[in-house]
Amino acid sequence: MHKISRDGVELAYVEHGAGDPVIVLLHGMACVHEHMAPLIEAFAPEHRCVAFDLRGHGSSGVPTTAYTLESFTSDLAFGLDELDIDRAVLIGHSFGGSVSLAFAAAHPDRVRALVMLDSGMRSKATVGADLNPFYDALRAATPEQYRVIVEEFALSRLFDPIDDQKLAQQIAEQMARVPAHVFLSMAETVTSFDSADTARSCTVPSLIIQSRQPFVDPGALATLGPNWHDARVVGAGHFIQVLVPDQVVAMVRRFLEIVT
Repeated sequence: MHKISRDGVELAYVEHGAGDPVIVLLHGMACVHEHMAPLIEAFAPEHRCVAFDLRGHGSSGVPTTAYTLESFTSDLAFGLDELDIDRAVLIGHSFGGSVSLAFAAAHPDRVRALVMLDSGMRSKATVGADLNPFYDALRAATPEQYRVIVEEFALSRLFDPIDDQKLAQQIAEQMARVPAHVFLSMAETVTSFDSADTARSCTVPSLIIQSRQPFVDPGALATLGPNWHDARVVGAGHFIQVLVPDQVVAMVRRFLEIVT
């Protein structure tokens, strides 16, 4: 584990492999870089792979400031500069995909290609209607209730009955360990981000891979430009890169063959 410091906030990352293009991986909300491990293992033999812990997560610092999309994208820009990474392939799971999308749309010259793993692609109104009841319950919860609510949401919404239930429980428990102030600040970010509109403005070669229960408005896919590819795995809930890594790796590998 390595660390860099940005304005007093430590940003942790792991690095494996060598080769271009460099692949930078970002985990989802309330997750850790270990959730990207199957992709690192698959691509490190041919690519330099760097996986960050987002601020507030894992081994990175946990500041008391707001967790805005701008703070995460500027962390990413800082990390790329510090590690001398030019025109990376960004692979983000869930919220990490949203951060990657926002960065790619704003800085297309710095991104070779974008891969979103079961990330949201919806309007702000749709996201709010779907997730605000969950976030409102968290805001009203005691510390003990907070952990239960997060775990129950993860198990009921992010995993299918066909998924590995032991793994599902482990991930749900890990998500509940993220401090409440981090989770709730990120909730504001999630519900204020119009991922569908941002995706339409993104010009870099992009791929979105959905699960069986995607956070995607089908209508949004129809409005994307020709630089976008979309796919869906067979038989897996939200953590597709952990549950069915072979499917995800094959799709990403083919996508990179086409666009890089």
